[in-house]
Amino acid sequence: MIPNPLSVVDLSFNKSDRKRDSFMLKGALAKHGFDAWRHCFTGVGRTSGEKRSFMLEYYCVNPQLAEDEPVFAEDGRKPSYLCVRAVVLGEGGSVLNRYFTWDATSTGEEMDLLISAEDCFLSETRTMGRIEVGPQDREKDSDRYPDVGRIVWDLRIDKRIAFNLGYTTSGPLRSTYIMNAFWHTEGMKTCYSGTIVWNGEEYQVEADSSDGIADKVWGKDPGDKWAFVGCSDLISKKRGKLSNSAFTFGQGMRIQVGPIDTLDEAIGGVYLEGDTYEFNFSKVWTLTQNRVKIKKKSNWVLFSMIEETPTTRVRVKILISEQSIKRTLIETPSGDRRKILYAGRGKAELILERKKISLRNKWTWEKEDILKGDNVYVSYMDKKSR
Repeated sequence: MIPNPLSVVDLSFNKSDRKRDSFMLKGALAKHGFDAWRHCFTGVGRTSGEKRSFMLEYYCVNPQLAEDEPVFAEDGRKPSYLCVRAVVLGEGGSVLNRYFTWDATSTGEEMDLLISAEDCFLSETRTMGRIEVGPQDREKDSDRYPDVGRIVWDLRIDKRIAFNLGYTTSGPLRSTYIMNAFWHTEGMKTCYSGTIVWNGEEYQVEADSSDGIADKVWGKDPGDKWAFVGCSDLISKKRGKLSNSAFTFGQGMRIQVGPIDTLDEAIGGVYLEGDTYEFNFSKVWTLTQNRVKIKKKSNWVLFSMIEETPTTRVRVKILISEQSIKRTLIETPSGDRRKILYAGRGKAELILERKKISLRNKWTWEKEDILKGDNVYVSYMDKKSR
């Protein structure tokens, strides 16, 4: 029996590795580095019945430069703080930020802890927190406090599928700081359960319908041109509704060695009910090639990409509404201020293809499956959004 080349390209990326999900700002990164955990999920309003997507982020920067108050990037200073951010995606949503000093912050492995500060807590299996932003905060600094409101959450986290980049984010390579930023997706498919209350409306988050994804990025600099997309709510043309599938792709994790610059390279994979399709340029033996475009119109943004190896190809299109995009500011370890854009409830189409021999003895692409994705999460930044 001839194996399906789509299935044998690489079976390795679904490997959990919590060490890659741990706090990374040590050594040189402690005084010039960032670390960010991101959790995306969907809930349903208990009274309104409205379906909403949310993003929670714990963003850390330069702990070794700590002072008695959060240090912001102004007057030539480098930032130092923990920012807990809650993004309510979609029309009428909001971005709520809360800043902590490093004296108020704990990191470690006790009780599965990743990071905590006062009543904000994150571990591999649970997150709780509260953010309140008043009008006086926004009046003082509308960049750091883009919206006013209150949000409280208590969620259990069950990470089902991992996207592990292999040697690219392993300990030996991380210690060289060869990359400006690293990426690990411990929860390519993550089930969340619990509640989140935003401005008085309670949203129930159910494991089977949370459509979640959990990843993290860290390093010396997040760059000024990158994009991440992910989805765990998929329908297959062949199999119907999928219960154990997800995809994620990222672009902009820069490696610079001599003339080599991977800024425009994309990396990612599709997990389809146990089959894995990986497109990883860092695994040079797979001969991965890609093309990525972001097209903007007045009321929508289209992400399109083609990822290809000699035997497999995926063509991806993701459409998001301009009205669903929320914007906020981040501060890099060096003190640059950049705008980042988040979106949820995107729509995706993925066409999976494989090579076959035709009757004329020529290699041609054959469609293997077509996937439709709902509730796609997007996080991106380019120079035009600054």
